[in-house]
Amino acid sequence: MIWQNRSGFIHKLAAVVSVVLLVGSTSAALQAQEVTRTPVLLQDVRVVCDRAPDCSSLRSLVESVTRQCQTDDERAIALYNVCRYLIYHHAYPTERKPISALKLIHVYGWALCGGEHTVLGALFEAAGYRWRYRGWSDPGHTTIEVFYGDRWHWLDTFLKFYTWAPDPRAPRGWTIASQEDIKANPDLITKAIVFDEARKVWYFRHNPFTIRGGQAQWTAPALLVCGDSPDGILSGVRSSRNAGSPRGWGSIVFDDPSYSAAVNLRPGYRLDLTWDKEPDGWYFGTSKNPPHHTCGDKDYRNCPVIGPILEPYGGTERRRTWSNGRLIFAPDLKNEDCLSGLEDVDNVAVRNGQIVLVDESRPGRVVIPMESPYVVAKAVLTVEPGPVELELSREGEPFRPISLEAFSDAVRGIYSYRLRLTFTHALNRLEVISVLQHNQEALPYLAPGRNRISVSVTNPEVLRRYRLVITYAYCPGWRERTPEEIYQAGAEIARAHFARWIEQPVVVRKVVDRVPCEFEILIPTPRGKQPVYPRMLFLRRELLTAGQQPAEVPTPPSEPTVGPEEELRELPTPWLLGALPPGDLRQ
Repeated sequence: MIWQNRSGFIHKLAAVVSVVLLVGSTSAALQAQEVTRTPVLLQDVRVVCDRAPDCSSLRSLVESVTRQCQTDDERAIALYNVCRYLIYHHAYPTERKPISALKLIHVYGWALCGGEHTVLGALFEAAGYRWRYRGWSDPGHTTIEVFYGDRWHWLDTFLKFYTWAPDPRAPRGWTIASQEDIKANPDLITKAIVFDEARKVWYFRHNPFTIRGGQAQWTAPALLVCGDSPDGILSGVRSSRNAGSPRGWGSIVFDDPSYSAAVNLRPGYRLDLTWDKEPDGWYFGTSKNPPHHTCGDKDYRNCPVIGPILEPYGGTERRRTWSNGRLIFAPDLKNEDCLSGLEDVDNVAVRNGQIVLVDESRPGRVVIPMESPYVVAKAVLTVEPGPVELELSREGEPFRPISLEAFSDAVRGIYSYRLRLTFTHALNRLEVISVLQHNQEALPYLAPGRNRISVSVTNPEVLRRYRLVITYAYCPGWRERTPEEIYQAGAEIARAHFARWIEQPVVVRKVVDRVPCEFEILIPTPRGKQPVYPRMLFLRRELLTAGQQPAEVPTPPSEPTVGPEEELRELPTPWLLGALPPGDLRQ
């Protein structure tokens, strides 16, 4: 089969899992022994790339993006930068109960000002800092400040702004200003930033996107990228009031003990998380409109921090929306152990490619559990031959009868369910697909150069019997022009100008039989070209029974190497960009 494009991946998955298994002999049921195995669950299957934020927890996120920081200002800017990457501004997501910062990061990736700054505040707390909310009345706005060095500091991920104030006690003589600093001295804004007419963004006067010493300062941080103005900031800080330190704002809160970002896998299950979306694959509470960044790509097309990571996905839509994944239970019915992850298996065995009844005088029953850190947007159940009796338990509720047609709508908007099937005949095929909504920015993407992948689980003893397989698929690329040529052409640094990505993906597959497990993925750049982030396609986790083959991939797996006309080149660590105060332009 030919891999044609990224959007085709979802459709290809559907085609792969729709293969009908061969019908075995019904006489095998006479000799079948009932499945009585204790359900198997591989817990917290964690995949981390050292070049991407580790979003497993708030603490791991803080540690992964601040590991190179030397000062409090650098740590604050790193957390500000990663929040701008993880969340874009759009109306608040809503659920029956408040949404934690970690859930917002993994499931949604969008919020308004109070929600964005709740995530930033939660990260400040995880980093060991005090915080406080500040409320503006003109214009209406909720923001936050962090305390270190015996003073407050203001960074605004919604407006995409911070500025510097002189401080002789700071390591470099400057520190990030507070709103009170700006109120007392408006020159910290009016004389500190300059407007780029061509790109319609603001830069620090001491660090604009220009050419100095023959080199383009393309890593200069872009400010107020979505169209806000310095006058609006000055008006806001004049009306700013201390709003205290509550552990949340509106529907977004710091933490929720009932939510975990851990991925748990049962035998015969696989989780595919893609950097793409399916039609109607979104969940946004009662909203009838899909989520999207209303400012298009303004937030990243001129931003050297988040722009290079996001530009491979701009396409024609040029805005951040949502991404999808699929949690799939598709047991290999040639394997007697394929139902070992199920609950409450009664009067059932697996023989010769069928799920058969041990005692044909009474019905068989299986309970299929589905659970993930990501919200279900829609679902598909396939059982052949039918009919079967269906019952559904939503997030621990009692089982209730349900029709096949009502199944998808019934599981939309939840994170776990159990599906009970009762049947009076052998089954040739059983498959459950939950289409999940997630935030691609929380995934462990790959970067140009050397990537170290770490895989861990909580209960590695499960790997003595079952195989964990991790698969990455991506399309490498490069840029034809240097930063200096981009500047001279008046192009934007992160709108895929002069860049291309190959159409045939690279697939890297790793069978994990012990943990901790580490392996490298090398992403070279053609010699003489400029590095770009690869276009990520999917990250797959699957737990296989003995003899079960991994799911199909678009191209044969390989181990990437550096060819004679290639070289390993890296882009700057994004989270520290913008940490240079006035008077310190060392790279």
